[in-house]
Amino acid sequence: MRPSLRRGVVSLTGIFVVRRRGKVYTYYRTKGQPLVPLPNLPHDHPDFLTAYAEARRAAPKQKGRPAGTVGALAEAAMRSDAFKALSDVYRATLHRHFDTITKTAGDAPAKGLRPKHVQKNVIEAASPVDRLKAWRFLAGHGMAAALLDLDPTVGVRAPKRRKTTGHPPWTPDEVDAYRERWPVGTVPRLAFELMHWTGARLSDAVHLGPGMVDRGGVLTFRQSKTRDPAYIPWTCPLPAWAAKLAEDREKMHRAIEAASGGHMTYLATAHGQTRSSKALGTLIRESARMAGIEKSAHGLRKARAVALAEAGATTHQIAAWTGHVSLKEVEHYTRATQRRAAVVGIEQEQNVANTSAQSEKRGEK
Repeated sequence: MRPSLRRGVVSLTGIFVVRRRGKVYTYYRTKGQPLVPLPNLPHDHPDFLTAYAEARRAAPKQKGRPAGTVGALAEAAMRSDAFKALSDVYRATLHRHFDTITKTAGDAPAKGLRPKHVQKNVIEAASPVDRLKAWRFLAGHGMAAALLDLDPTVGVRAPKRRKTTGHPPWTPDEVDAYRERWPVGTVPRLAFELMHWTGARLSDAVHLGPGMVDRGGVLTFRQSKTRDPAYIPWTCPLPAWAAKLAEDREKMHRAIEAASGGHMTYLATAHGQTRSSKALGTLIRESARMAGIEKSAHGLRKARAVALAEAGATTHQIAAWTGHVSLKEVEHYTRATQRRAAVVGIEQEQNVANTSAQSEKRGEK
């Protein structure tokens, strides 16, 4: 680990600052190692620099994989500009698969890779499609950097997956049960209400904050997965079709006000740090389980789409709210709502009302 240069000034790396009860604690942090306390002094103070240098010197040296191995190829790929240009979500997905590949074949020679090796690894993966994407990224980097003589992913195919419904949406009864278990003022309730109203993905929900609300009262953010915007009615008047959803929004605002900490993000930790998407997903899942519910955070996103469809939103209106890029995916919710309405009497009542109105008009004529 080396100090990095920025505009001619040395920037110390590995510095970790924590604030507890009004006091500031500074540590030197190395991946996989305990924190090393540093004196609470300005970073350019001679005593601080001496302690910092000693902490760096004592830290175990991290060694990379031998050159020419699959592990070294993965490390090089993650340092590439192409990797850094990807979204946070996609980088995390690739990183996870790179780690798995490295654990099983990290010391194998990269130039010895053949399609049969990649195909076997892809088939054995829990997520074959994502694993193949990871291999293709490695191969693309290896070929561009002359680290590979041939592309070992040529002809490799991911096995076809059976269609599944994925994470099921939360039902109204489950929403009520969760709220009863976690009152306003608790972190689980705040996390639930924010995700339930916005329908945001975990990767986006952790970054939502008051600074995203514009003068018109609309919370707008660009999604980390698709880079497309999503628009959430925050304090602005709700459209007529969404008037019945006003109670959900009011409950979210009460939860935010009860937990107001003046942080940049609504779901910041007690120390003001941005919560990780993994931690948020675990929080929702475990809190739901304690309320007797076996549902996920992504199920809240689906529940919002269902609620919008049942309120009468069009596919374009739902997509603007949830940020869905494909209208086909949104149509799944509107189609399911229309079919449900057809058997519970809503559609028939509307048809009768329309027929009666038309008859009255004919009578007037």
